[in-house]
Amino acid sequence: VLVGTNYVSDWWEEYIYLRGRGPIMVNSNYYAMDYLYVYPTKIQSARAGNTIHAIVLYRRKLDREQIKPLMIQNTIPMCTSQYERMFNSSRIPGVETDTIQHMRDSKHIVVFHKGRFFKVWMYHDGRLLKPREIEQQMQKILDDKSEPQPGEQNLAALTAGDRVPWANARQNYFSKGKNKQSLDAVEKAAFFVTLDDTEQGFNKEDPVRSLDSYAKSLLHGKCYDRWFDKSFSFIVYKNGTMGLNAEHSWADAPIIGHLWEHVLSTDSFQLGYEEDGHCKGSTNPNVPGPQRLQWEIPEECQSVIQSSLKVPSTA
Repeated sequence: VLVGTNYVSDWWEEYIYLRGRGPIMVNSNYYAMDYLYVYPTKIQSARAGNTIHAIVLYRRKLDREQIKPLMIQNTIPMCTSQYERMFNSSRIPGVETDTIQHMRDSKHIVVFHKGRFFKVWMYHDGRLLKPREIEQQMQKILDDKSEPQPGEQNLAALTAGDRVPWANARQNYFSKGKNKQSLDAVEKAAFFVTLDDTEQGFNKEDPVRSLDSYAKSLLHGKCYDRWFDKSFSFIVYKNGTMGLNAEHSWADAPIIGHLWEHVLSTDSFQLGYEEDGHCKGSTNPNVPGPQRLQWEIPEECQSVIQSSLKVPSTA
């Protein structure tokens, strides 16, 4: 009986990836960089507006089966099964093995900025938000001066450390109430976004050091400002540069590469920016603003978070 699309695919996914009990950050996850020599805009919220819109456009094409398969020598189509879990997916920690949770659809993203988590709806009045409207949402988050709730800032470090402590913490502290509701929002989001508070990118005056810093930021950041379990975390820096960090178990790198090429080309060559660097179009006061996710993280859980943070920090 044929139980998989390939005789080795199920085994490979489970035993090479999902049963690994060590940190997936650095050891498994990988990253994609922005243009090195082109800076479409220096405005962080605007870059996020265009590129988030472009990402969701790609998802829409994928859902409508409008993405043509990659071809070998323009003759043989490559299998496209790995595209299925690109969006609305998250790796879920388990004691013995992790699993991949995939939702059929998701109409929101979760955005992390300076220790706070925000839920942002991608649709309003039955349509996808336009780039300028997404920029507006991102700017509201950047302008929000509220402080992180106890334990919130370093929460994502649970996804950066060993898998068993995270699995136990998830069961003990995130299986009911507002913690479960907020964790569901993260895990069931279309994808995860970080509005990073650092500046990264290629500096021709110091190419090696700048690229090294950029790569390290995309690969691990501060170890608590990417949700390493999401299928991918999209990162936009303070100076408008961007990149992403991808979880590896659901697909190989060419799948993310195809998305990334689409995002880069759509951002620069189709959507573009106004002369002042903002997204084209106008703001919309009727779009509901971002929603802060609410957490009640007890001190015992905060201790687990700190322990998870120490694992990659001391590795």
